[in-house]
Amino acid sequence: MKKFNYLLGAAAMMVAMVFASCSNDDLPTPGIFNGDDLSTAIANHTEVVNGVPTVKLPAGVSLTLNEAIVSNAPLAIIGNAAEPATIKIGKDGKFIGGVRIENALIDASEMTSPLITLGTADAPEWTFTSVSLINVTIGGLKKALVYSGCKNYDAVLNLEECRVQVAADVTVFDFTKGSFPLDFYVKNSSFCAQTATSKAFYSSQSGQKSTDMEGGSTTFDFENSTFYNLAKSKNFFSHRQSNQTWLSYIVKDCIFVNCGKTGQTIKGMNGGQGGKNPTWDISGNVFNFDGADTSADETTGDDDEPITNSKAVVVNFEDPDNGDFGQSDVKAGDPFWYEE
Repeated sequence: MKKFNYLLGAAAMMVAMVFASCSNDDLPTPGIFNGDDLSTAIANHTEVVNGVPTVKLPAGVSLTLNEAIVSNAPLAIIGNAAEPATIKIGKDGKFIGGVRIENALIDASEMTSPLITLGTADAPEWTFTSVSLINVTIGGLKKALVYSGCKNYDAVLNLEECRVQVAADVTVFDFTKGSFPLDFYVKNSSFCAQTATSKAFYSSQSGQKSTDMEGGSTTFDFENSTFYNLAKSKNFFSHRQSNQTWLSYIVKDCIFVNCGKTGQTIKGMNGGQGGKNPTWDISGNVFNFDGADTSADETTGDDDEPITNSKAVVVNFEDPDNGDFGQSDVKAGDPFWYEE
C-alpha cells in the first residue's frame, strides 16, 4: 500500500527525477547538520554549483525551518534521492523568492504563511524567477504552495514527481494580487484534498497578466498527474482574463476526480469558458465526478482543437481519503500509483 502522506512513512520510496546539479556521491554526511535549522544549514553549507547557490543535504537528514529564507536568485536545496531530507516548516518558516527543492519530505502542517512567496513588494521593473520542485512530498498544506502578493514578477513553475496533500480550503497556486506564471508545468505528480476544497486550484483573479509584458503568453502543461477533490463544484482555475489568445492549455494522460464542476474541468481551467481563443491540446485524460465517468461532457468549445482520447473509466483508488491512490484501472495520472 502506498500513501503520499509522508507522515505515514512510505513516501521515501518514490522515484527521483533529479536535475543535473550534483550527484548523491557529493552529498555531505549527516553529522555536520545535526541540530541545524535549514536556514543555518544554508548559511553554513551553501556552495555555488554551475552558478547556482546550492545546499546539499545528507541522506535522511531531518531539519526544521522556523524563519523566512530570502533569495534574490533561485536557491537550490538538494536532498538524497533514495533517502530524502525531512523538513518541518514552523509557523514562521517560508521561502521568499525563487527556489529549487529536490528530494525532500516537507511537513507543512504548522506553517502559517504560503510556503513560497515570489516577493513581498512590487518590483520596480520586471523580475524573472523560477520555482522548481522535483521529487518533493508535502503534507498538511494549509496555505498556498506558491503565492504572489506583489506585481512585476514573472515566473516559471515546474513540479515533477511531487505529491501534495492539501489540508485546508486554499488556493494552491495563488496569484490573485499580482504577477503571473509564464509557464506552469506539472508532470508525474499528485495533488489531493481529503475534504474537497471550494477555492480555485490556480487563481490570477486580479493583478497582472502575461501580455503586460511584450509578447507575453502563459502555458499550462499538466501531464501524467492525478488531481483529487480540488475546487469541487467551482471553476478549477480562476483567471483575471480567461479565454484569451495568449493562453495555452496542454493536459495529457491525467486523472481528475471531483475537480471543478462536473463535466467542466477543462472549461474550468479556462475560468469556466470554452472557445477558440486559447490553444488547446487535451488528450488521454480521465474525468470522474462523484463516482461517475464524466468524460463525454468535457469540451474545449473549439471544434478545431477538441478533447481527444479520453479514457471512459471510473477509477477505483485503493484508499484516496487516506492518501492511497494505488490503482490498476487505467494507465493515466501519476505513474507512482500504477499497479504493475
